[in-house]
Amino acid sequence: MKEKDLKKLVSGAINSDTSIDLKTYEWDSLIHLTILMELEKTFPNKITSINGIADINNFNELKKILISKNILIND
Repeated sequence: MKEKDLKKLVSGAINSDTSIDLKTYEWDSLIHLTILMELEKTFPNKITSINGIADINNFNELKKILISKNILIND
């Protein structure tokens, strides 16, 4: 997955009518659950096994952890 695809996924989960800055936006638990479910659909059995992913509430931390697990391509 490329970063632009992750941004699209996260933006879709946030479903905001206004423009948001993903670098500073912190999402709530319902948005987080939606993001994790969408990632799990794309990468079956790879997302839920990542330690600490359930505690992430912002794009930068999610990006870092997905890069470290070779799920996100740092482009």
